[in-house]
Amino acid sequence: MNNFFKSRGAFCGLAALLFVLWPSVNALAGESAFTNFLAQGEVAEQRGDVPSALKSYAAADALRSTNCADLCLLTRRYCDLMHLASSPDTQKILAERALSAALRAVQADPKNAVARLCVAVSYVKNFPYTDNRTKVKWSKAIKAECEAAIALDPKQDVGYYLLGRWHVGVSEMNFFVREIVKIVYGGLPKASYAEAIDNFKKAIALAPDRIIHHLELGKVYAATGEQKLAQTELEKCRTLKPVDRDDSAAQTEAATLLLKLR
Repeated sequence: MNNFFKSRGAFCGLAALLFVLWPSVNALAGESAFTNFLAQGEVAEQRGDVPSALKSYAAADALRSTNCADLCLLTRRYCDLMHLASSPDTQKILAERALSAALRAVQADPKNAVARLCVAVSYVKNFPYTDNRTKVKWSKAIKAECEAAIALDPKQDVGYYLLGRWHVGVSEMNFFVREIVKIVYGGLPKASYAEAIDNFKKAIALAPDRIIHHLELGKVYAATGEQKLAQTELEKCRTLKPVDRDDSAAQTEAATLLLKLR
């Protein structure tokens, strides 16, 4: 009988220990599953299997609905996968999921600069699939998210890059469109090529090897008649090594623009 009670006591002690450790065990299992799904998605993405990659990323997404860092990572995965998706419907789904993950990342940690930038990038990715009123609303939000990210972390080069893109986009609206936006949607903040150039230069100062920064600065120089400066930036794009799909696409675009300028 004494042995029984001793055994029973040991069992109860083990059960109590497992009860205490169970949340940690679950967390580790969830982390492992998330990593596995993410790895499966990357493998599928590398072989060009967009549906399988999307399925794996969606499974990983379901496990990390409140983890800021992981949601930012998933936002990037969804955006990268858009480069491979040939179907507009699939691109739309990816853009929507990227925005959903990014907004949840900000909700999880409003003071995370990367999360703020993820939202801004995701708004841009969704532009082709939304109406004009939403575009105006999101355009204002893009500027606000970038400025918030830079205030939280002034070393975020992508924040300056996106601000530069914003100034270019608004500056290139013709008078007629600008007036419609003003009357119907309440207008947009002031923008200029000079501000765009300043922001792209700041982005380059922080990340001189990013092709996207040099491409956009070169494009603004070309638009403002500074052909020599434009050529210098576009030539720079040829000498740099792409760090991601955005850089690769930018390098191709730079080569095409350089031929036109010559």
